[in-house]
Amino acid sequence: MKNKDNRTPAHAAGKRNKSKKRIVTSIISGVMGLIAVLCIGGGVLIWTIMGKINFVDPDESWPEISFDPTDGDESTDLPVESVNDSVYENAKSVADIPVRGNEKGITNILLLGIDGKTYKSRSDTNMILSVNDNTKTIKLISLLRDTYVSYPGRDKDGDGKDDWGKLNAAYAYGGHKLQSAMLEQNFRLKIDQYIGVNFEAFPKVVDAMGGVDIYLTKAELTQVPKAGVKAEPGAPNFVSMSYLGEAGTYHLDGYQALQYARIRHLDSDFKRTERQRIVVEQLMEKAKTMNVAQLTGVVWTALDYVDTNMSSDELLGFAVNSLKYKDYDIDISYYVPQPDAYVNKNYAGPGAVLVLKDPKASVEDLHRYIYG
Repeated sequence: MKNKDNRTPAHAAGKRNKSKKRIVTSIISGVMGLIAVLCIGGGVLIWTIMGKINFVDPDESWPEISFDPTDGDESTDLPVESVNDSVYENAKSVADIPVRGNEKGITNILLLGIDGKTYKSRSDTNMILSVNDNTKTIKLISLLRDTYVSYPGRDKDGDGKDDWGKLNAAYAYGGHKLQSAMLEQNFRLKIDQYIGVNFEAFPKVVDAMGGVDIYLTKAELTQVPKAGVKAEPGAPNFVSMSYLGEAGTYHLDGYQALQYARIRHLDSDFKRTERQRIVVEQLMEKAKTMNVAQLTGVVWTALDYVDTNMSSDELLGFAVNSLKYKDYDIDISYYVPQPDAYVNKNYAGPGAVLVLKDPKASVEDLHRYIYG
């Protein structure tokens, strides 16, 4: 199916991030909410579904790290009501900004897309799912994988200082424990709960939802395979959709959507994450129109690929409450770093990275976007 219309104003309005793995995580809560409400009486189906999730010990088999977020930082104990503009204005550095977590009406969960079949790889997708009951908004905030950050408590070179590197490597080095500490130290956010999904979930979930309609430019058509062709660009048997000629809206199956979300060489990682968020938005909107039977099938497919430190009670409670999220607006406009807030650097070890020009200003901006 093809539409020659121009891109929507929402697309042209600005950069929007997405990810091949966070598709599953960003719809799971709402989907499970519908199922939970219908099945809570007997409880058989919902607990069978829960049994498919891999509930993990957050400290299991990961290296020990030493990290005390309050070391030399008295501001972290401030009550929520006292966190106002003056607190940020008086902060001299990122360390002076209070650490913030879940607050009244606002719940944050970290969504991770693991770049591998196991959960010991880099988290190439790092997204904060922020549910704001006060404004009835779901915010999906992407943290770009190449952002240059410190790894608290990790000192492999023995210089007595925290190591630095790319944001996406923290999970590979220390699991969610290090990932969470990294977010707390670099962005002053305490996010205890996470849901991880590996890359195998993406095409399966898209197919379970009946595919997705995506606008493709002429250049993007050259990077997406023809329907039925299971090959990546550059492979001998790769046949692209470029024979269709014109830019427009096309119906993509799971594998095609995966290749679209993984386009790397046309432009930048900012555009890559923009394409990923387009897919997320389309799937989330599509989930709102599906009936319970259809959603059950999607959830059943997705949960084999979910890794989380949330307990079954926590996840079920969140799912039950999430029934109301169907009417919430979805905001996917924000990401870190923001335009003109970073410089490109190249360091021995991590290679090309995005270095925040003014880390304090970036953290303040992120907090204001989440908390208002």
